[in-house]
Amino acid sequence: MENNRSHTDFFIAFAVLWQSFLVILQQILISVFYIPADNTTIYRVLLTAIPLSVAIGITLNRQWPIFLLVYGITIIVLLLNEIVFPQNEEFLWPLSLRFLLPIVIPSALCLMFISNVEVVEKVIYKISWGTTLLTLFYVVNFFLGTIKLASYNMSFSYALLLPILTLYSKKNVYSLIAAAFLFITILAIGSRGAAIVFVLYVIYDISQSNKKKAIILFILSGVFLFMIPLLAQWLQNIGISSRTLNLLISGNINYMSGRDWIYNKMINVFWNNPLTGIGLFGDRFYLGTYSHNLILELFLNWGLIGATLIIFFFLSKIVLTFKQSDKNYKNILVKYFFAGVMPLMVSGSYLTDYDLGIFIGILFLISKDNKKKNLYDFRIYFA
Repeated sequence: MENNRSHTDFFIAFAVLWQSFLVILQQILISVFYIPADNTTIYRVLLTAIPLSVAIGITLNRQWPIFLLVYGITIIVLLLNEIVFPQNEEFLWPLSLRFLLPIVIPSALCLMFISNVEVVEKVIYKISWGTTLLTLFYVVNFFLGTIKLASYNMSFSYALLLPILTLYSKKNVYSLIAAAFLFITILAIGSRGAAIVFVLYVIYDISQSNKKKAIILFILSGVFLFMIPLLAQWLQNIGISSRTLNLLISGNINYMSGRDWIYNKMINVFWNNPLTGIGLFGDRFYLGTYSHNLILELFLNWGLIGATLIIFFFLSKIVLTFKQSDKNYKNILVKYFFAGVMPLMVSGSYLTDYDLGIFIGILFLISKDNKKKNLYDFRIYFA
């Protein structure tokens, strides 16, 4: 019985976590095999929907009251938004039915009811290697002349973020080599956001390492920084203009790419509606796109009081779970925070991003594991 549960949990974790693999696969189908983008989207939707539907069915059978409660509240919130903010209707239902309801929420619910977080870690490690092999295939085809790389590809780099953090955190020789390869790929064709998140994670990891390892990692990091101009020149010679490296060398790594205009505009919109906000997906009504900042988007969507309560709840949950965790669980929680939350500070939307759903699922799963461990320790102590 326990073995069957383990296999089922493995499948659920796989169904939720293999989006990074699918994003890179889609890029290969478009760039290497010249399949029309619309067709690859259909393939990706099917490869997402079929296993995730099975995972949802399994989890629904385990925890149907929670599923009904969460989806019931979500539907009520969406209906209220349609009534109170009718101007958002053209974005509200299409985006909710495409991302929020079928992917983001189920990703969180399915993961939080897996037996333990070690299952998730085993699955994401395997997926990370699969994603790395796909990336290698993509790069090899560039050198073979099959494809031409654009100056940068945001979706490609963010799809590599969780795999690169996972491989780096594993700390064996092969996984570190794979992480270095993915990092160079991100620098070459990805957005600086993903590269910066990885660098910040490495800094965090160095701060957690013992003195000897910290010195080694610090030296390696210094050598890499020294070689950045050489790397940029080499990439230029093979036909790749790295946007990230060019910005770094020119001292414009903090270039806002129009985000400053977006932030100023939407802050003004918020202060015209501070109590109620402008509703879910309201930034799309004003901008035609998302607001590129998680905190700003929350205040726009929920108003001053609602957003403050939501932020306070999740911050409290994160801090409490972190404090209750051992070192291993702390590092796992931080890894998924870097992959699922930090990118939303400059890009993406919490209403459509599956990585945030993954982080929330991991957050509650680790919290549940901590409670089980504490209960076990309590029983052992009084046995």
